[in-house]
This record gives sequence, C-alpha cells and structure tokens, in this order.
Amino acid sequence: MKKKIEHILNGKFKYDQPELLFSKEKLEIKIKAGTTTQGELYLGTENNDKIQGYITSSDRRFVPGNSRFSGTTVRLPYGIDAVGMQAGDICRGWLCVTSSIGEYKLPFAIEAIKEEIISSVGKVDDMQTFCEIARKDFREAYHLFTEKDFCMMFRKADKKQKALYAGLSGQPVTYQHLEEFLISLKEKDPVSVSLKTTAAEFYNVEEDMQESFEIHRSGWGHLRLEIETKGEFLEPERHVITDEDFIGSSVQINYLVHADQLKRENHIGEIIVRSPYQELTYHVLASRGARIHIDVHREEKRHKLALVKDYLEYQENRINFQTWKENAGFELNQLREAGCEYPEYQFLEAYMAHLDGKDDVAKKILKNFHGKEFTREELETAGTYLYLCTVTGLYKDRGQAVWKLQNFFRQKEDSFQLLWLLLQLDSTYRTTPSKVLFMMEELYEKGCTSPLLYIEAWKMISEDVSLLHRLTPFWMQVFCYAGKHDLLTEELVMRMAYLSGYEKRFYGSLYQALAAGYEKFSSDDVLEAVCKYIMKGEPRRPVYFKWFSLAVSRGLRITRLFEYYVETMDITYRRQLPKPLLMYFAYNDNSLGDARKAYVYASVIAFKEKDPKTYENYKDNLERFAYRKLREGQMDENYAILYQEFLFDPVSAEDGEAIAPKMFTYRLYCDDSKIRQVIVRHSQFAEEEIYPCNKGIAYPRIYTDDAVILFQDDKQRRYVSTIPYNLTKLTDESKAVPELLELGVRERGLLLYYCESTTLNADNLEYFQSLAELEDCTEEYRNSVRKQILDYYAANVQDQKLDKYLEKMDFRQYAQVDRTTLLEVLITRRMFRQAMVIVEEFGYEGLDLSCLLKMTSRMILKSDMAEDDELLALASEVYRKGKYDEVILHYLMLYRFGPLDELISIWKSARGFEMDTYDLEERILSLLIFTEYYRKEGEAVLESYVKQSGKERITGAYLTLVSYGVFVREYTMSTFIRSRLEYAFTSKWPVNLICRLALLQEISREKDPKPEYVGIAQSILEECAKENLKFAFFRKLSPELLSPYQLDDKTFVECRAVPGAKVTLFYRLDTGLGAETAYKCEPLKEMYQGIFVRTFTLFYGETLQYYFQIDEGDKDNTKKTSERSVSMKKVEGASGSKYQMLNQMLSARRLDKTQEVTDSLKDYLRQEQYVKNMFSIEKESGR
Repeated sequence: MKKKIEHILNGKFKYDQPELLFSKEKLEIKIKAGTTTQGELYLGTENNDKIQGYITSSDRRFVPGNSRFSGTTVRLPYGIDAVGMQAGDICRGWLCVTSSIGEYKLPFAIEAIKEEIISSVGKVDDMQTFCEIARKDFREAYHLFTEKDFCMMFRKADKKQKALYAGLSGQPVTYQHLEEFLISLKEKDPVSVSLKTTAAEFYNVEEDMQESFEIHRSGWGHLRLEIETKGEFLEPERHVITDEDFIGSSVQINYLVHADQLKRENHIGEIIVRSPYQELTYHVLASRGARIHIDVHREEKRHKLALVKDYLEYQENRINFQTWKENAGFELNQLREAGCEYPEYQFLEAYMAHLDGKDDVAKKILKNFHGKEFTREELETAGTYLYLCTVTGLYKDRGQAVWKLQNFFRQKEDSFQLLWLLLQLDSTYRTTPSKVLFMMEELYEKGCTSPLLYIEAWKMISEDVSLLHRLTPFWMQVFCYAGKHDLLTEELVMRMAYLSGYEKRFYGSLYQALAAGYEKFSSDDVLEAVCKYIMKGEPRRPVYFKWFSLAVSRGLRITRLFEYYVETMDITYRRQLPKPLLMYFAYNDNSLGDARKAYVYASVIAFKEKDPKTYENYKDNLERFAYRKLREGQMDENYAILYQEFLFDPVSAEDGEAIAPKMFTYRLYCDDSKIRQVIVRHSQFAEEEIYPCNKGIAYPRIYTDDAVILFQDDKQRRYVSTIPYNLTKLTDESKAVPELLELGVRERGLLLYYCESTTLNADNLEYFQSLAELEDCTEEYRNSVRKQILDYYAANVQDQKLDKYLEKMDFRQYAQVDRTTLLEVLITRRMFRQAMVIVEEFGYEGLDLSCLLKMTSRMILKSDMAEDDELLALASEVYRKGKYDEVILHYLMLYRFGPLDELISIWKSARGFEMDTYDLEERILSLLIFTEYYRKEGEAVLESYVKQSGKERITGAYLTLVSYGVFVREYTMSTFIRSRLEYAFTSKWPVNLICRLALLQEISREKDPKPEYVGIAQSILEECAKENLKFAFFRKLSPELLSPYQLDDKTFVECRAVPGAKVTLFYRLDTGLGAETAYKCEPLKEMYQGIFVRTFTLFYGETLQYYFQIDEGDKDNTKKTSERSVSMKKVEGASGSKYQMLNQMLSARRLDKTQEVTDSLKDYLRQEQYVKNMFSIEKESGR
C-alpha cells in the first residue's frame, strides 16, 4: 500500500484499471450439514497484470485461506464450515476482494444439503413412494432398505416406527425383514400361497417318475418357500422356491418318485411347502402294485382286525356266543366276497360250527383240506387244522395229535395260537395251572404280545389269585390290558397294589394298571401304592401331579410327597397351596429346587392376606432367598413377586443398583414353535435387547409403551406383527422408581422409564441430564432430551440455581440440538466464554442480535481488545445488522480492513459517538488510494482527517487521486477539495502537477475570479507554458492571462483517450469564401495522461471541421469520433492586439461597414509601422 501511495504522489496513474476476473462468478457450495470442506478460487486479470490486495468475508462460515494476496494469477484457498447448520439452511454472503485494481464482491451461497435416497424413479422421501418401488421391484426396495441413509425417512416418524426399523434393519438383513417391516406398517398383507391340488396317487410304478404340482400365490412382496419331503421314495427337484421362480402368480414344483424305493404295498409320502407364515402339505401315494391289489389287501386287513376285536369281546364276556357268531360270519362273508378265501378264515368258520354243535358242517369244511401239505411257514394253520380234525372226530388218535402239536410248538415257540391249541387238547395242563402260566410268560418273553395271550392269563388268575406271586413284566402287561378293558377286580387290584411295593423298577404298563385300578376301586392303599410306584420312575413329570395332589388332599404320609407335589404341579398360574405342605416346607425347604421353591414362596406372598401366620413363618426365608436369587440374576413371575415384596424399597444405592436391572420385566408367551429369541427394540436405545424364548416363554424388559417386540427364529429371520403373543407385566415400579433415583441409581431402563413418563421440572432436572449423557441411548434421542432441558432452561433462565447444572453441561452436545436457545441461556447467565466457544464451533445463526451484541462486546473487553478473527467476524456481523456499541465500533476501527463501504459506515457511526477516528480515517484514505477508487464519502473522511492534522503524505496522495479523477475523468470537484488544493498550492506542498492542473481548471470556470485566484492561475499557466502544456479549458481563462503566452488567439481542439493511444486529427478549414477544402490529417502528440490537444488560430467567420481517429493498440479497437465543428463568430483576443484588430476588420467587412474597415486598417498599419521603428531583429536564434 505504501508503494501505491508513492506511485500516486509521483503521478503514476492508471487510466483504465484492468477488470478483476474470477474463476467463478458466484460460489454456490452444497455441503452436508455438520461437516466442513475446502475449495479454491482463482483470480487475476486478462493480461496477467500483477495484482495485490486484501480478502475479507462477510460470514465466518466462509473462511479465506489468506487475508492478503499478491501475484498475477492468484490461487485463493478457502474453507467452508457447516458445523451447526441444519439440512436446508442456506448461508448467503460475499467475499470482498480489496485489490490494487479495485474492490470487488463475489457472492456466495452455502447450502446445507439434505441427504437423499435415490432410486431408479428418483428421490424417495416418503413411505408411499418406497412402497410403490417395493411393489414393482422388491429387490431394489431391499437395497434401499439396507442403505445407511434409509433412516432419514423416519425423521418425522413416531418412536414406534423408528424402533421397528431399527429392529429389522440390523445385520444380517434378509428380504423377510423388509416383508415384516411393510406388513407391520400396514402397508401390505403377507403373501399367501395355496395348492391347486392336494394329493396324487401312482400305481404300477416300475421306473423313476418325474411329477409336479402347482402352487398359487396371492399378494405382492417377498416369498421364499422351503420344500421338504417325508418318504424315502420322494425327492424334490429344488428345496427352495423364491418369488423370482413364479410365472405370474403360479409356480410348478417338480419332484421325483424313485421306483427302487417302492414295494408292492402302499407307500405314503408328503411334500411339505413352508413359508414363514404357512405350511402346505401335498400327499403322494405310490406303489409297484396295481390299485385293486392295494384295495384287497386293505379290505382284508380291516376285516381281520374286526374278527379279532369281536373274538376278544366274546372272550371278555362283553358279547354272547350268538352275537359273536353273527358278527364273525358277517366279516367272513365280506372277506369271501373280496376274494380272500384263505384256509385260516375257513378254519374259523369250522371252529364256530364246532362250538355251535354243528360238527358235520365243520367236517364238511375240513374235508376240503384233506391231504393238503402245509409248509414250515404255515405251522399255525396246520396246527389249527389238526386241532379241528381232532375235536370233530375226523382224526381219532388224540395222543398223536397232541404229540404233533407239541412238535409244531417247538418249531415256533413264540406262537400263542399253537400253545392255546395244545392246552385245549392236552388235559394234563389243566392240573398244573402254574406251569401253564409259566409257559405263557415264556411265550411273552419270546416276543408274543397277542391280546389273546393276555386274556387267557387273566382268566386263570381271576379264578385263582394265589397264582400271582410277583409282578413280572408279563403280568404288568396283563394287568395293563385288564385295566384298559375294564376287567379288573377289587381283589386283584389290591393284590397288584401290594406286590407293586416290591418292585424296584418303574414300568409304564404297571403304572397304567395301578391307575386304572384306582379309578375303578378307589382307596388310600391303592393311591399310596400308585404314588410310591411313581416315585420309582420319573416322579417329576407333570402328568403325575394329580396323584400327588390326591395324596396330599387325602392326608397320606409318604416320604417326599410334598416335594413331588410342588415339582409336578403347573406353575403357570397362581394357587393357594395346602396348609400341611406349607407347614412342611417352612422347615424343609432345602429339598426343593430353586425354581419350585420360588413358586411356593410367591404363593405364600400372594395369599398373605388370607394366611398371615404362614407368611410370618416364611418371611425371613423369603427375604434371604430373594436377595440370593437377585444376586444370581434370576427372573420369572415368581421371582418378580419376591423382589416386589422385599427389594422394591431399598435403603442403599448398592441395593438399588442390584434391583434396578430386574424392574420393568414382563412375561411374554407365544405358541409359535419356530421362535427362539425375543428382541425388544426401544427407539431410544442404540442397541436392541435379546431374550431367550424357551417353550414359548420369555422375560423381556420393556420401559416404554412405544417399544417394539420382534421375534427371531433359528434362521435369524425376524417377525413382528405376524406372531401373536401375550404380554403380562410382572412388577409395579411406580413407588420404587423415584426412591431409586433419589438414592443415586442411574440404571438406563430406570432413567428411560422415568423421563418418558414424567414432565421435566426443577426437582428432576438432574435425572434428565443423566439420561441425556447416557451412551446407551441413540444420539437422536439424547438430542431430544437435551432439547427438553434447553427449553426448560430458557423458560427459567433467571433462576440462579441453574448455574450449577450449566457448569456440568457438555455444551458441545447441546449446541448440536438447539444452538440458539443454548446461546441465549448462556449469555443471559453471563457465561460469555462458554457461549463464545459454541459460536466458534457451531455459529450463531438465529441468535437474537441483542444477545449476540452483548456476548461480542463482553468478549472483546475480556480479550483486552486483542485481535481475534472470530470476534472480528461477530463484531462486523452485528454492526452490519444495525446493532453496536462503542466497544464494537472501537474493535472494528482497530482491525476491520474492508470492504470500504463498511469502513465508511463504521466511520460515520464512530463520529456519532464522538470517538477518535484518526486511524480509521487514515486506513480508509489509504484503501481508497490503494484501489484508486473514487468515492464521494472519501472527501468527508479526508476533511475529518485534515482537521485532526492528518499526515501530509496521505492527504497529498488522496488529493492527487481526486485531482486525477477531476482532471482526467472529469469528476466534479467539491468545495473542500478545492480549498485543500489551494492550501497545498499556497503552502507549497510537493504535490503532483495534476493537482495544480485540476485547480487551474476549477478556477477557469469562474467568470470573475478573485485576485488571489488570478495569481494562482497565472503561476500555474506559467508552469504549463514551460512544460508546453495546453488544454482546451484554457480558452475559458481571460485573454489577459493567456496573452503573455500567445494563447489568447488560439482555438483548442482536444481529444481524451487511453494514455499511450495513437490519435490522428482529421480537419479542414472553411474560410467563408465558398471554396470547400479537403480534410487534412496529422498525428497528435499526447499532451498529458491521455489528453491530446492541437491549437488553431481562427479568424472571424472561419469554421474548423474535425474528427479524431483513435488507435488504442488493438486491431479491433480503432475508433473514429463523430465530426465536430468550431466557428469564430465574435471578436476575441486581448484588447488592442493585432489578432483583435484583424477580427474587428473582418467583422465590419462582413457587415458592410466600409468606413469602419478603412479606419481599422489604418490603425493596424500604423501600429505595424511603430513596431518596426521601435524594434529591430539583430540576430535570429539559431543563426
């Protein structure tokens, strides 16, 4: 800048300043809210002139990399700070470049952009658009759903929707999660599938077959079907079908039927189609045989079972012989019609005829088989034939028949049919029933389980109970059969109950027999036997509870009866336990498992109003147990009752910390067997909480009504609204919550529950602050709590008690929520340093100007007026918006360096405060000189500067600059500037010539200048004459001033162009004699700073026509001015000069004043003669 002042003082001016060019006409910067970025700007001139200057920004968010620059092509790095801006905010301002070629303002706009989700159809900014995409292309919707920015769509959603998205968007995300998401938002229904056919049958299968069936879908969305087969002969072509496999709304499921896995009988298989919501079964029947064979086999089997059933009923005396005969005859006729005329059925017919006394009919049937040879596999049929032939008399040797039957039995020892036939023919067995029973038992042990065996054995012991000595597995089976068929007698039941006491192992058949015995013949002895026998097996199975319950109600005294009562009872609902049981466990509770013990204890608490004495007996044990299980972390509905009773009124923070994690627990039940885990998603927490789901039961903690419950299967697929469930709250925390908080417990669930259900006030402010700093919470939720806190502070800003909370506050976090409110609170509470830290990082947009002024002013004072970029930006901001005080003004006057209009405005404001503006004025004048920027207000600044005895060098330079503008650029000169120029002249300041030229030009405008001005003009004209300077305005001076320099008879032709240009004058002189002359041309010499002048001597009546051709050095920049003319129409010149006399003669001649012309001519000649006589030229110069 000093160098520029020297140049001006030395008369080094630039007529045309080159234009400052920017690489961008406007800076439009888009930036993600809350971030920073960098950029660069280039500036220079077209001709690469060297430039230098200063950079200032109107806003702190646009930070120039350099405050000064110098060079030809200047690179200006800059930084953009969007920290504290919200999406959609726009910061507008300008970058001021105060340079050696002028001052420029480059506008900028900083826009904090909103993050957008872009799809194939454009922006996705609402759920409706997203659902349309999902309907058309579920895969694209899935990719959008998994993008990290998808959550932006939920900025205005309720907490439940946010929690839902958080629960379904966690990794790994499946298509099923998106399906559940849309279903839960009620944007769609689940995709359903159905079978067009449900079964297929294949017969005579000799080779592998490929078959198919069709599945139909309805609804849009994700569909994944899993295919599973039951039956080794079935194999699906694919195990997984997706929606991409569907053609329209249908898909074919192909499967193979493997012939090598089939036999002649029926093979029944299933193809199971599973979706997350449905299970379809397609039935397949296949066989190597023909359909008719299958039917015959099926019919035979059905009728054969009917024959056995009827015979058993006959043996059990449920039907008489006649009924049995009729029923059996009907079934045999059905078999005969079905083509099943096998020997065994004909032998049955013969047996019934024998029993009915019709041996002739029986013989007739038997004779059909005379001579038939039976194979080894047909021993039973052969034995039956032999037996019937013997009893009907066809075979006479009974002993031989017995021998043969014994031989058959030895070959097939597990056949009850052969044993029975032997017993019927050999009378010796009837005398030794114990031997017969032994043989039956042996037969059972060899694998015979025929009900005919059981019925025969039962008949024998029914006749003689003493035959039953112990309960072997055979006899257990016999008793079980008897019990099922209502054959038991009281005597045998008591015998069985007695003998069961000697058994060391548990058999289900004996248990069933005992149970049936008690049902028919109830007695305490049998009941005791049942209970004791159960205890020898697995007595803790819930199915046995009814026996232990009966025993307790009957008052039976059995070891461990009470334990098994508790361990087998259903603890899913609450009941009042028998008093004897409670009395027993009051002193013997160590024999119970903790889970069952908890149930007992919970029952005591639940019914303490009805049985207070029992409660008092248990109380100490209850409390100790509750504390122990709490430390172990146990929780279910029974533990919840214990904790509620004893631990929800803690007396220490340690106790409170222990119980808090068990509060807000629910019992959740769902009957969907595929569910393995229950997930609770609170939108307020960053992480989900996962709970195991065992047998459909889970114990999740839920703190708010808007929590979302999700379910997960073993394939990590998640479900929400498609899984029905039941939820029961286990505890009541309403009283305990405030007590725990007062003890200093800050468990996250406790804080969330309290703050979500309570309004913020002075008493609970601390709890809200703790929640706001809880790292387990999402940043979004913490910010919402911080907003509540800030709003409370704002509403109670005059409360001095707030200061202790404010001092602990993490201001940075709160500033990101509501910077404006935070700043207003801090400033009101006079916490200026903290407020300044926030402003420096996050900005101040939206802050009330009075608050901003207050903070800025105080911080300037605290800094002892030290220079600080942030404070300077703030001071400038408040000033530009019309708010300031003396501190702000003083600070700006010290450090602000542009733009000029702002500096001048600051100067005016400071003058209003009667402040010392000397330094500011000098800076303004220096910048005006530096930029060569003429402003009218600058003269006022100069005037004030001069009054304060401003530096002569600065004043002179500015006067020089203004003079250049007045003289060369033809600006108007103010009275003050003229007075200063006069002062500079009279004081003999070493100012540039242009100052005197401007002053002389201003004097020339006066018709009757004062004598002192005439003297100034005469002195300046003399200097011009010496420098051979002539200007057109000289014509306005009086001839008397011009005459000494022989300029009074001159006409001036002047052209103003760019300094250094080539100017050619084209002219012609019309003397008024009628002859038109051609244009002449001659180059003009530059007189001064682009002013070109040529003098002519015109006489009265002559006219000079002229124009200029200006060449500024550019081929395309040669221009021609318009033609002008100047005429001499009056008599001019100094009084008595020859020029005046000649013009007078010409004027008189033009007016035909002959006498006047003659007289004037005589005077002119006389004067010429006098001159010749008085002066003679002795020697010419240069000769």
